[in-house]
Amino acid sequence: MSLNSFLQFFVTKETKFFPIYTKQAELLVHATKTLIEMLKVDNYEERKLLGRQIKKDETDGDELFRNLYKMLNITFITPFDREDINELAANLDDCLDIIDDCSKNILMYKPKRIDSQIMETAQYLNECACYLLEIINMLEHITLNHDDIIEKCDKIKHIEHTIDAIYSDYISNLFNDETDYIELVKNKNIAETFESASDIIKNVADTIRTIVIKNS
Repeated sequence: MSLNSFLQFFVTKETKFFPIYTKQAELLVHATKTLIEMLKVDNYEERKLLGRQIKKDETDGDELFRNLYKMLNITFITPFDREDINELAANLDDCLDIIDDCSKNILMYKPKRIDSQIMETAQYLNECACYLLEIINMLEHITLNHDDIIEKCDKIKHIEHTIDAIYSDYISNLFNDETDYIELVKNKNIAETFESASDIIKNVADTIRTIVIKNS
C-alpha cells in the first residue's frame, strides 16, 4: 500500500478533482453529440461552424487538464493515487483530442457522402461518452458504486468491440465496392480515426476499472 493510500484512512479526502473530471466528461458528451450533428448536415459552412464548437470543447478540455495538473502539484492527500488521478485526466483529454481529429478529417477530406457506418460509429461514441459521464459522477463514492461502475465500464468495452466489427466490415466493403480511388482513401482515413476514438475512450474505462480495483 502506498503512503498516500495509507494516509487516506486517517485524513479527509480531497474531492476538488471530481468536478474537473465531470466537466471533462461533459465536454466529451457535447463534442460527440456535435460530431453527430456535423455528419447530418451537407452544407460545408455549417459543418465548419460545428467543427469550431468541437474545437472549443477540445481547447476547454486542455485548460481543465492544465488546472488539474496544477492542483495535483499542491495537494498533499488525494482521493486515490496521484498517478491514477493524472492518468484519468490525461485519458479524458485524449478523448477530446481524437474527437477533434474526427471533426478535422471530415472538414479536410470533404467526402462526397457520409456512409451509414460512420454515422453509426459516431452514435456509439456518444453513447460511450454518456456512460463515462455517469461513471465519473459515481467516482467520489467509489466503494459504494463499485458494481455499477464496473458494469458501465463493461458496456463501454462491449461498444468498442462492436465498433471494431463495424470498422472491419466497412473497410472490406469499401475496398470491394468503391470505384473512386480518391473517395476510397478519404473514407478509409475518416473511418480509421473514428475507430481510434473508440479505442481511446475504452482506455478511459480501463483506467477507471484499475482505480476501482485498487480502491475497493
